[in-house]
Amino acid sequence: MNEYVDGQNIDEAPESRTYPQNLLLPEQINVDAGVARLEHVIRKLHKDINAEFVFFVNDHTFVLPGNLCKFLKEHDSSKDLYAGHALKRKSETAFNSGAAGYVLSRTTIEKLINEWDKPDSKCSLASASKWLQGNPGLLTAQCFQQVLNISLVDTRDKVDLSHKFHAYGLVRTVTGAVDQWYENSHKTLDEILEVDSKYHHKLQHGTKCCSVDTVSFHYVESEECLAFWDVLDKVNASPLMSDTDLIDLLMKTWPSQKEALGFYAHALPDTQPAIISEILQVVRKVSAGVLPKMC
Repeated sequence: MNEYVDGQNIDEAPESRTYPQNLLLPEQINVDAGVARLEHVIRKLHKDINAEFVFFVNDHTFVLPGNLCKFLKEHDSSKDLYAGHALKRKSETAFNSGAAGYVLSRTTIEKLINEWDKPDSKCSLASASKWLQGNPGLLTAQCFQQVLNISLVDTRDKVDLSHKFHAYGLVRTVTGAVDQWYENSHKTLDEILEVDSKYHHKLQHGTKCCSVDTVSFHYVESEECLAFWDVLDKVNASPLMSDTDLIDLLMKTWPSQKEALGFYAHALPDTQPAIISEILQVVRKVSAGVLPKMC
């Protein structure tokens, strides 16, 4: 986290803290020590911040703060919460995508730390396989399921069953151009979440992909992140902006070169009017999320 040069270290006195803040890792926790890193972060945040909720995301996850605040307002930090975009492969523990981001409540964090402090805990780094040591989110999910009995929750929009947490960027989410393993990881969700008699938790594409209360998109590198925020901010400020003006804004603002978009992102399909129309509708749909009105 050292790249955020303007951020203040989290170790500073609480009364003098400003945001953003950096949480610097001890030198002995290297880049490959995923479980140790996650444990250090969770312990540090609980001790020094003791937040009601903590939202864990990847470094190229785009977050709509207003919608995150709205989501958290619907929950109670004195109760367990492990919430995000649920996935499950056939032979693996169900988990929330770290790419789309997941929320832990204060109570859940306290239970996790208490479990880590027990000798020979199945949740600790020492008991994890080498593969799990490189996948801290899966080890945590396994701990929740097998030891702490903390369940995944269906975070989709109750109105239209669209998702709020997305493990791909705007274009791939709208077009449905996601990896097959990701599609497959929704096929077993009827078994662990409430049965969905309409979609059976299958991903929906086009305008049905995304809730008006969307919280996150993943694989959004820096230039696309700035463009996305700028577009959403302008649409939120001018909700009556015409489709023509919005298309013009998107085309002028959005990066088109692979070097700027990153390996996993897709460019705007400027020669496919139907898809562009769906993207415009989703942009309008989620634009209010840029403002933290609910915080």
